[in-house]
Amino acid sequence: MKKTILAIATIVTLTIGNSFAQSYRGHQSPRENARMENAYEEFQINKLDNIVKLTRKQENQIKRIENKYDRLAPRNQRAHTYQGAMRLEQQKHKEILSVLNPVQRQRLFAYQNASRRGNWRG
Repeated sequence: MKKTILAIATIVTLTIGNSFAQSYRGHQSPRENARMENAYEEFQINKLDNIVKLTRKQENQIKRIENKYDRLAPRNQRAHTYQGAMRLEQQKHKEILSVLNPVQRQRLFAYQNASRRGNWRG
């Protein structure tokens, strides 16, 4: 009788522990995680602005593109694979480049090439 009760108690304990372990989402709530992602996106846009001198209209367009792909990625089944995620990232990058004018694109490419070589000063 003691063995049976002990076995049932062990099974219940392991089952409850397993269910809690699967639902653990980390130290941050989804709202905090979204705030951090938005702050990172703002940082990236400001970094791009420092390089190519974006207008307010261009900043707003880039924010819209970022938000569009943030909403699109979780719903898209293809985005759950590495190739799908890379494809979405490339599409987003192309859309952002389409917002820039030719002079800004040239500045961005010059910055990227110089930073690869390690001799950018600006």
